[in-house]
Order: sequence, then structure tokens, then C-alpha cells
Amino acid sequence: MSIDHIAAAADARQITRAVVAYATADGTLHVRLAPGERPRPCDALHPGAGPSRSYEQGDEVLVWFDGDASTRGVVLGRVAPAAVARPEETPDELVLEAKEQLTLRVGDGSITLRADGKIQIKGKDLISHAQRLNRIKGGAVSIN
Repeated sequence: MSIDHIAAAADARQITRAVVAYATADGTLHVRLAPGERPRPCDALHPGAGPSRSYEQGDEVLVWFDGDASTRGVVLGRVAPAAVARPEETPDELVLEAKEQLTLRVGDGSITLRADGKIQIKGKDLISHAQRLNRIKGGAVSIN
């Protein structure tokens, strides 16, 4: 069944949210439309481009049914992952690398680091605070 055929035949009554109960070795997904309900077999639509993660038990999915209880549904995609993996801890160091230039920008402010060693800081106001010594060093220092 093609994507165009599914889109042409589908209406809001035939598309519903479900939860993946389990998957079989042949790739069939079994989904529950409501807690305690018997899982229904479904095929899965795969986009065919880029890396894809397999469906896991507990994943919330969007499912299309053609209205015939004897036919399999089609899982159109994942609505949200069952659980979002978070990093265990913040790293001690974070390194970002670029060949020519790296810019951090928020609103009107930016910090640009260039491969030639030049660092440019732009903003409406620049504020420098130090609890101890605030040192400005350079071959020449120009203020205004």
C-alpha cells in the first residue's frame, strides 16, 4: 500500500494514537489502543531516508486503520519516545571545533573566534566582572 493511497483513504476517524505492546521477529508491531485492550497487529511505515530507530515497547505511535477489523493497521510514526535519555553528568570540558570560524550568537550579542586567532565580542553593552584582578593585556590597548 503506497503512502499516497494511505493519505487519500485516511480521515480523522481512522487515525489514532496507540502504544507499542511488542514487536515480533518478522517486524510486525502489536499496538494497544487503550490500556488492557488486546494488542492489534500493524505494519510499520518507514521513511526510507536517514537513520531510523526501531520501535520499542511503550513508544507512543500514530496508527492508521482502514475500518476493517480483519486487516492490519499501519504505524505511521512515533509520536514521542517512551523515555528521553539524558546525559548522566555534565562533562568537565566541552570542545567545539571549526575550520575557519566559530560564532555564538544570541539576539544582538555574539562572540566570534577565527582561525587567524582574532576573537570578536559584540553587544549593546559589554560587562566585565571580576572578584579579584580584571587584567587587560595586549601589544597595544585602545579604549575608545
